[in-house]
Amino acid sequence: MKKILYTIAFLSVFGIQGRMAKADNVKIHAIVFCNTEDEKIGESCKNDQEQFVEELGNIETALGCEVDWLNVYTGEECSKTNLEKVVSGLQCGANDIIFFYYSGHGVHAKADPVDGWLPQMCLKYKSYDQDKFVPVTYVRDQIAPKPARLKIILTDCCNNEAEWVSVKGLIFSDGRAPNTSEMNIAKLKKLFYESRGTIIATSSKRGQTSGCYSRGGIFSMAFWDEIYRIEQGDGTPDWKSVLEATKRKTLQDTNNLQEPVYTIEINGTTNTSTGTTQPAPPTPVTQPSPVVIAVGEKELGEAFKKIVNPSNSRNERLKMVGGIVQRLFDTNAKVVIVGRNLKTIIGEPMNISKYLEELALSKTVKGINIVRTNKNSAGKYDYITISEIR
Repeated sequence: MKKILYTIAFLSVFGIQGRMAKADNVKIHAIVFCNTEDEKIGESCKNDQEQFVEELGNIETALGCEVDWLNVYTGEECSKTNLEKVVSGLQCGANDIIFFYYSGHGVHAKADPVDGWLPQMCLKYKSYDQDKFVPVTYVRDQIAPKPARLKIILTDCCNNEAEWVSVKGLIFSDGRAPNTSEMNIAKLKKLFYESRGTIIATSSKRGQTSGCYSRGGIFSMAFWDEIYRIEQGDGTPDWKSVLEATKRKTLQDTNNLQEPVYTIEINGTTNTSTGTTQPAPPTPVTQPSPVVIAVGEKELGEAFKKIVNPSNSRNERLKMVGGIVQRLFDTNAKVVIVGRNLKTIIGEPMNISKYLEELALSKTVKGINIVRTNKNSAGKYDYITISEIR
């Protein structure tokens, strides 16, 4: 059960009906489970979770669609009960995207011929709690019949076999603030809006463990590096190319000890990367209000949404600052802004009042990801870390 990293991706697209989905009726349903409190891999899982939120937030902002960030479960909340509830109860529309992500321990039942290469997710549990492990096939089978046109399941956990298990599945070097105006929107739309079919991929063969660094999983970092290349206009925007590049990078970084494999079926053709039907050119859409991502910090997120809401005048937003600071923050609270890698600090820490005033007047900030927070003994925020999307 020793994790380092195993990742599968299952993508399925339904019913575009010969036209592109419009950004104003696309919603990304993100379901995230990360074992962030494990004594061995907790730091890596925490970094995986933060990077997932950052990267998907960038994509959301660039494409002008909406992300549901209420379904993020870490630490003790990374449980079988929560997973089964949120996956089975998910409601979505026909143009929506489902993105399930797991980072933690995993294992494969040696006696199980049914699930093939898909592991069981250990979630927050120890080996003696294996009755609470959840097979990836459960997530796959629950998500498959939902009407969303694109479905992605990405799980980071080992796939090594164990007889004791019963049968029951570039970014890090970039310190700049993300800038969506530099993203290749056409390529992103081709990748996320114009695909139809099923892709199943795993970061390591059955019987292999998978590697991670403290800053995140090797496969996950390779995957997001390739998405980043596509955003910058360099990569090829089809899922076979994405997975091939991810495979090459994973093999390179593990000295060929971790070999991802996958099957692709696009538009009825097996082992091909793109469909034969050329979609209509993308229709320009109006950019939505700036997005605020505040995982687990609902009240703080709502306050930031008011500050960046363009329906309020700049004077109205400025008038909100005092009340927000008094209600939620220590008067000496500091804001630290980090770059795309969520590590590199940009500029000097700012007083919360000064930062909120500048944010209220900003015309360039398209999104805010509240990465980390800290509260004092009085329960007020005295330190927050933010990544801005411009």
